[in-house]
Amino acid sequence: MTTYHLQMHPQDVLFLRDARPMAAADAGAGANWPRPDQLWNALIHLFHRTWPERQDWEGAAHTKTLVERNNGRLSSDRFGALQTVGPFPMVNGTPYFPCPLDLAANEAGELLPMLLTPAGQTDLPPLLKLAFTTPVLGKQSPQAWISQEDYASYLSGKPFRPAKTDLFYIERNIGIAINPETGATIDGKFYQAEYLRLCENVSIAFLASCAIKPKGRNDGLVDVLGKLSLPTPLIIGGQQGLATVANAAKWRLPDAGMPKPTNQPLRLRWTLLSPALFPSLGDNASAHPGGWLPNWIDPQTGNVMLPAPNADSVRRPGEDRQAWRKRRQQGRIQAKLIAARIGKPLYFSGWDLHQKAKDGDAASTVEGAKPTQAAVPAGAVYVFECENQNAFQALWQALNALGPDHRINRRSSIFGEKGFGIGVCSVFPTKQ
Repeated sequence: MTTYHLQMHPQDVLFLRDARPMAAADAGAGANWPRPDQLWNALIHLFHRTWPERQDWEGAAHTKTLVERNNGRLSSDRFGALQTVGPFPMVNGTPYFPCPLDLAANEAGELLPMLLTPAGQTDLPPLLKLAFTTPVLGKQSPQAWISQEDYASYLSGKPFRPAKTDLFYIERNIGIAINPETGATIDGKFYQAEYLRLCENVSIAFLASCAIKPKGRNDGLVDVLGKLSLPTPLIIGGQQGLATVANAAKWRLPDAGMPKPTNQPLRLRWTLLSPALFPSLGDNASAHPGGWLPNWIDPQTGNVMLPAPNADSVRRPGEDRQAWRKRRQQGRIQAKLIAARIGKPLYFSGWDLHQKAKDGDAASTVEGAKPTQAAVPAGAVYVFECENQNAFQALWQALNALGPDHRINRRSSIFGEKGFGIGVCSVFPTKQ
């Protein structure tokens, strides 16, 4: 599967909404950096505009089952193999990444790693035994984005002074409200909206791949992005924001490199490069609460529930998926969550053109707002204590963005294909 390094250049300002309403007294917060799902949706729509009819290289259409039709699954599932990473700011060929939340700024503008101390009598969840504390006093706040070079210093546990670069700024305009039913303006009703404008020499960088297997054919995978003529226009965000997508020079996600085996106990730090979604599972008291806590962590003990790698983890011939998963879950990575620094949740929503009608009739659909999601923000940090070196290496391979065989690990419970839940591993610094 070919992964493409791409970048987009907005031709004007972009309007990128979150879940907050727009009113005259409260400006619509549309000057947000593009979310991973907004990028993914924009590319899917680009594919459908480029190829409105099914192509010969796609093979036969997927036939919906009765359950899928009853659940309102009306889309064609075309190009569902699309996977993206990003978007990130790119300044003259250098990518920038979200600033980790376990960094503190001193008065000189230097960023230092935070310390871990016993939680003691705090309101932290009981499974978190340690709390983050700042090594400096003051009200200085780290900047939102740091360069790839500065991120490498963070992964190594070294203090650094980040380069200050303006990436974008906010423009605010006033408009006349529109009646959604008639499409006409509403007399005397206005709204404010904020727009994102990139600074000079700044573009939006991302990775993308889309390899589909044509149904009913055995001639291998089809590279959809390889069939796309670049550069090409892309509509992203609200108000038909227009950008141009083109190839970009190759760049890499941050990677500390797995440390050499040692007899010393190691704490693994996992820092999110993109938001992550962990929904609650069930309604009873023992159900997983989700939210800030990954679904692959036991909410009572903090133990990691990811399967430990073994030589017999490959699915056997004739083995059904349920039996295969049960066999893989027999051995788990011996590690435990001991600390986390999360930040405020990222709320977002959207608009669905294929919602099932209230009467339950799958053939009758209505437009409507998608449920509001609350994601763990990019920059959030989780720290794990591993029982031994094997557990440390296994957890690193399971969580680090650049996984084995050059695969990209996506640890969000949902929207992983859209670039959610991508994080980078490092050794938590024990000495400052």
